[in-house]
Amino acid sequence: MLYRVFTAGFGLSMGSLASAGPDLICSEIASGQTYGAVGDYQAYSFGDSTCNIGDTPFTYNANSPDHPVFTTSLFRLQDGQFHQIGISYVSHTFFPLQGNSCDLGCNPGSLGMLGAGCSDAIGAGLAGSQTDMGPRIEVDPWSGGYPYPFSTINQTGNAVDKRLKATVTDLSDPSALYFVERQYISNEELPEDRLNNSSYCRVFFTPASNSPRVQGDTFAQRPAIYAWQDHGLGADTADPNVMISSVFLPDDGLVYVGSRATEMDDGTWRYDYAIQNQNASKGVNAFRILFDSDIEVTQPTFHDIEYIDEIDNQIDGTDWTFSTPGDMAQWTLGENAIQNPMGNAIRWGTMYSFSFVSENPPNEATIELGVFASDNESVLAFAIAPENDDCAADFNDDGMLNFFDVTLFIQSHLNGDDFNGDGSNNYFDVSYFIQLYFSGCN
Repeated sequence: MLYRVFTAGFGLSMGSLASAGPDLICSEIASGQTYGAVGDYQAYSFGDSTCNIGDTPFTYNANSPDHPVFTTSLFRLQDGQFHQIGISYVSHTFFPLQGNSCDLGCNPGSLGMLGAGCSDAIGAGLAGSQTDMGPRIEVDPWSGGYPYPFSTINQTGNAVDKRLKATVTDLSDPSALYFVERQYISNEELPEDRLNNSSYCRVFFTPASNSPRVQGDTFAQRPAIYAWQDHGLGADTADPNVMISSVFLPDDGLVYVGSRATEMDDGTWRYDYAIQNQNASKGVNAFRILFDSDIEVTQPTFHDIEYIDEIDNQIDGTDWTFSTPGDMAQWTLGENAIQNPMGNAIRWGTMYSFSFVSENPPNEATIELGVFASDNESVLAFAIAPENDDCAADFNDDGMLNFFDVTLFIQSHLNGDDFNGDGSNNYFDVSYFIQLYFSGCN
């Protein structure tokens, strides 16, 4: 079993070119357009401005896979909980303009190239062009690769086909805040330049008509999960109780973990989680929170995204299963990509949400994410979780966590001892010890 813990951070800094090589960001999400409803779903598109903040021209070749693609997603923040409620196909981009909206000093590229420091603009109508939209499942989000021509090129459909869509019910709550995210993907960027390709902004839906109106500034190079933190106490009012950490899947892209604990009127705590896979091709198929055996959890919830469009809708939408084996609470898909390539993993550009209730107050802890593309690999990240009542990681009971406790645990594990009480000696015992060790003694 391999465990890796990484964090990532970045911010938009205008005025100078940021990186060697091409580096595309969404600098602004512009006005939206509605296409009406079909059944329970209503469709939208949004314009944007992009900038090449790298020092090398960016290729926009219309007749090959050497051009960027983008996707659009919709999120709702309500009562302290953050859910993804909308998703689109990927749109293919061609023939860039050579503007200077990012004030980087545009150095125009040749025909079909977005020059260093230059910007491009796409209107909402063009962004909603169905003929240029292809399935998400055909795109490798980490390498940026995809087949060309893509399988649905030049195909159209009804008003909601391929476009960003959400149910009318999800869009109609006046107490909620809504956010739209734009994410770009390209096979031309270096791995370190693929981490800043998501941006978000707040959007308001007019009652009755549900027509969209962009509000406030675009949070450039900032994925939508940060809206939970940036606006958690109201529009443009940050919530310091929302914790967000990040982790790279092995040799792959970036996944974010958001968490929050809310004290309820009856003295219990509701724990809310959101896991957003920005660009990890391997996906996530399990979410585990490891804690003391005396902790009880109730009222578990699970919220995923529904794939509607053809080809993508081959992904199995079966809900994850919640259980509490031994000393943990976990949601699991129950299968990996080897067993079912179309399993309902947390795939790139999607966010799944989870919650439960506990009588125990919150503390920072280590959680575990299962890697969908592997049969036994996991990664660790940080989140808010119920506080442990003891310190089982203190093997020698000296009140400290150090090398001696690690040594004693290894000896115990090699002897076949069941550390987490689930009846087996396996990697869950290792992850449980690591979680307790890094959480510290209370």
